[in-house]
Amino acid sequence: MDRPTTTILGVPISTLGMEKALDLCAAQARASGGGYVCFANVHTVTESQSLPALRETLSRAFLSVADGLPLVWVSRLRGPAIESRVCGPDFMKDFLERYRDLPVGFVGGAPGQAEALVARFGLSSACHSPPMRPYSPEAVAEDWRAFLEKNGNRPRPRVVWVGLGAPKQELWMRNASTLAPDVLFMGVGAAFDFLTGTKKRAPLWMQRSGLEWLFRLLQEPRRLWRRYFTTNFRFIVAVVADSFRPRD
Repeated sequence: MDRPTTTILGVPISTLGMEKALDLCAAQARASGGGYVCFANVHTVTESQSLPALRETLSRAFLSVADGLPLVWVSRLRGPAIESRVCGPDFMKDFLERYRDLPVGFVGGAPGQAEALVARFGLSSACHSPPMRPYSPEAVAEDWRAFLEKNGNRPRPRVVWVGLGAPKQELWMRNASTLAPDVLFMGVGAAFDFLTGTKKRAPLWMQRSGLEWLFRLLQEPRRLWRRYFTTNFRFIVAVVADSFRPRD
């Protein structure tokens, strides 16, 4: 299957919708093709403008899909248009329910969250919750060794779900994919929180209106206000400025 993209603020974003992205990732995992999948949103695309390592990481991904609805809207203004939003928690849930024959693993989340996911989906998977520390290649290598030890005699995972938060998880996956070139890494961030019920998701009408960020902000204002207001403003300014640039 082709991997068509559109470009948003210099970042290539897949134009595939949910169903095609699910099928493509499952095929990649079955073939032990490796790589990593980024679920891009306003925050990650905006941060990539000032973090060259993040921009390069998003660009080198097997897929960088549109987790945020505003990315879909922007793509429709300039084209090529993204088919639909590929929401990380929904993608993870559908993938785990649909492709139960694929061995998976989990890295990240709060202590006990990955184990709760294993129980919810009836899996037999290795889980590792790394200590809180800055990203470094040495830390990634240590995390991966710890995960493999916990995997023990289980089948080697074809997919590893990563919930370390952006941009750390994106950088982590890029490095880990060189250590395990046969494993497909999926960076789903807050999906660990939502699928375990640790945090409540926005009502469907807010998700479909692009207001999920507002619901999360109201839940955690002290932690998220700066991220959302600053990032959203920077994104809007950058998109407006980009709209005046001539197309190639």
